[in-house]
This record gives sequence, structure tokens and C-alpha cells, in this order.
Amino acid sequence: MGSVKGLPDTNAYDQKAFDDFIHEYGDKAVRYAYVTLHSRPDAEDVAQEAFVRLWRHAGRRGVDTLSSALLFHTVTNLCRDRMRHQKRHPEDPTDLLEVTQGEEDDTPVLSDSQAVLAAVMQLNAVERQCILLFYYMDRSLKETADALRVSEQVVKTRLYRARQHLKPLLEPVWKENSL
Repeated sequence: MGSVKGLPDTNAYDQKAFDDFIHEYGDKAVRYAYVTLHSRPDAEDVAQEAFVRLWRHAGRRGVDTLSSALLFHTVTNLCRDRMRHQKRHPEDPTDLLEVTQGEEDDTPVLSDSQAVLAAVMQLNAVERQCILLFYYMDRSLKETADALRVSEQVVKTRLYRARQHLKPLLEPVWKENSL
């Protein structure tokens, strides 16, 4: 299998290349959406919709190549849309309890401790997205900036502020682990 990651861009009209792109980034897109939305079904829907949009809009407005930055930008926007919709149309709280109980076994396992992830989830959405893309998804500064449609300096600033906000949240965890 040819790895899409080694190529800077991939022709969006090539079915095999698109399949390789989905194979390479499918799980990463779902994990990113899950950490943003806190719902496995919603995360899978968002990731699938992102790939559908990339395929459907290939060639439009000069988008004839696939890149991880474009994928994560699309996932980010779809997550924002989903959160906006959920805020405007709240569900029955009992439905959320049933879904949450059933999801615990299916949640994606991240290599970092749950305490760190819980602290990251307490950040505001802008800082959380930067942390997730840069650290959890191993995106470079440029790829993170491209995905969020901001400059690299803005990403650096957001990462700095996020780390500053994480320090007090993680100090109890660090002290507990050092004992």
C-alpha cells in the first residue's frame, strides 16, 4: 500500500489514492472529532461527512489535491456546526445518558493519561483544537495553522496560552505521580 503521508498532496480524483487517504486518516479524523464532540456516533458521522465532502468537492475552487490540513479543517468546521446545532436543538437528557453508558466500551483509547485529556477538555475550544491537532494528531505548526485557517504565529500563541492554562490543572496530577 502506498502511504499518502509521504506525499505532500494526492490527486483527489484518483480512487485508489483517495482510498489510501481514507485508510491513513480515517481513524485520526474520528478521534479528533470524538475528543471535540464527546460522542462516538457523532464523531463517526462527522468524519464520514468530511471524507464525502472532500470527494464531492474535489476540483471545485482549485481543490484538486487532498491534504491532511484540508481534512482537519473540514472536520473542525463540521464539529463546530454539530455543536452549534446541538446547542440550538438540545436533546432529551435521558437520551444522552443512554448513549453515554453504551459508548464507554467503544471510546477510542489515547496513549496519554485520562487526567491529561480531562484537563485538555477544560480548555476553551480554540486552545483545545490547537492542542489536539498539534500534540494528539502530531500535526506540524504549519499543518495545524492550515487546518485552522490561521497563521503559524497564532497557533504558537494559542499553544503557549493553552499550556499556561493546563499547568494549574495538571499540578495535582504531577504531584500525585511524583510520590
